[in-house]
Amino acid sequence: MMIDPQNLDQILNELYGDIGMSDEAFEARLERSLGPRGPDMLYEALGALGLNQDHDLLDVGCRDATHTCELARRYGCRALGIDPVAHNIARSRTVIDGSGQAGRVRAIEGRIEAIPAGDNEFDFIWCRDMLNHVLDLRAGLAECARVLRPGAKMLVYQTFATDLLEPGEAARLYQALAVVPANMSTAAFEAACQGVGLRVAKRDTIASEWREYWEETGVGTTSRQLLRIARMRRDRERLIAELGLVVYESELANCHWGVYQMLGKLCPMMYVVEPRR
Repeated sequence: MMIDPQNLDQILNELYGDIGMSDEAFEARLERSLGPRGPDMLYEALGALGLNQDHDLLDVGCRDATHTCELARRYGCRALGIDPVAHNIARSRTVIDGSGQAGRVRAIEGRIEAIPAGDNEFDFIWCRDMLNHVLDLRAGLAECARVLRPGAKMLVYQTFATDLLEPGEAARLYQALAVVPANMSTAAFEAACQGVGLRVAKRDTIASEWREYWEETGVGTTSRQLLRIARMRRDRERLIAELGLVVYESELANCHWGVYQMLGKLCPMMYVVEPRR
């Protein structure tokens, strides 16, 4: 939007005029924390749904089973992790052995679209940050509905696009990170749930909270990613020669992903869904 030259003086006065408080008070107001929640809120949310030692948990897209093991440690549940990437399953064995949860946790290769389990086998499903990669989202959610017992719950954490994400930004992110564009819509996710017999029981907008939490507690995840973006852009040719173009582009996109969450271009959400039966 272009500035109207006739209104320039008014705009300058609004920008630089008296705002009714001192510079110190203005800075202090902007530095006030909003008390952001951190990532442990997901563990706590599943516990609040009643997960305990009598339950069977499925972690879809478990990666190295870190979250699977932590849930078993906290709540004493039996847990199965599945992931389609063989390297992740190999890593998960080391994590499980080192966690002390080998008696409760196991991990095997498997896809959400074809879960290697029988009907009505699980009391809870943990689905963290992986639905963006599922080509047939409806088929994956239908499988989740199939393996859940009556009265069971599924906790989903996922990042969605907002209206602030520009088409060019989205294209670069999705290509580099193997994201299915259709899965970046909350409306599409909720419609897919409804279409396979899952009801949205709770919807929690996390937005930038985790990013704020990491900055306020000194972890600095997003500020490090912003610095990495600057360095990667300036050192592009040498890094591509060392790492390869695919690795370079995926890491650059991953850093943008975090910064875009802080800027509101991407919005993490937590859902609790349950079978309608």
